[in-house]
Amino acid sequence: MSGVLDPADPRTLLKRIAALESTVRALKVVLTGGQYAADEGGQRTVASAGSFLDYTSQPTVVAVVPASGKVKVSWGFSGYNSNTGGSTLRLAPALSGANTQVASVTGSASVAGDNNGAGTDPTQPPISASRVKIFTDLTPGSTTFKLQARISSGTTSTHSIQDSWLLVEPQP
Repeated sequence: MSGVLDPADPRTLLKRIAALESTVRALKVVLTGGQYAADEGGQRTVASAGSFLDYTSQPTVVAVVPASGKVKVSWGFSGYNSNTGGSTLRLAPALSGANTQVASVTGSASVAGDNNGAGTDPTQPPISASRVKIFTDLTPGSTTFKLQARISSGTTSTHSIQDSWLLVEPQP
């Protein structure tokens, strides 16, 4: 009989439990006003080094900060900065609307340098990075969360941002 779980088959049971947990998590994000945006594919860059800047197709979402003033923000990307062995590429959220906050190095997801540390790789395989941060003491209301990027050195030809994503989840 299909649809009946066999208690003697723990692998099937574990797979079904994992699928159910995933569904419940996704529903919770939707029910709490969570928002998701992604820029998959492509090779994005920022115009210059030293400051957090907008980039083409950057993930941006508008979420309502609840009365608790708490929001969980998760983001990530694949990328590189092959200008030197220690050059970094960072992504961080900037907030506007009911809340205003600039993207910061201390609150960023980051990848650094090239594989051999000498800045000599002609092309760099992307490295993935992600970050989760709980924002607290925010003002309740509509807030735009936007990923921005920063390179420590180099030009548009020495770095690339790929597959960036942003998830904003209001917290009770």
